[in-house]
Amino acid sequence: MEFVSIKGTINSAVKVISFSPYLVRFTLSTSEQDYNCLVAKDAFNFMYVAEMDAPISIYGHFNKRKQLVVDKYHVQSGVLVR
Repeated sequence: MEFVSIKGTINSAVKVISFSPYLVRFTLSTSEQDYNCLVAKDAFNFMYVAEMDAPISIYGHFNKRKQLVVDKYHVQSGVLVR
């Protein structure tokens, strides 16, 4: 299994695909291409922090359907917590 690290922006709404197990999808846009991404690990937290056009860095691998399965992520949000 080959792992990749990609930086880009969230280009679509985060959608719930499955509830058991909880699985969400979104489109990641880079300057070269768009990726269909799936998040299973920590998907509830991802739904909370992910926003449209937010910068994101991900680490993951591709499945048989050429979807990028996200293992780790970091979303840069514009919300300030005091």
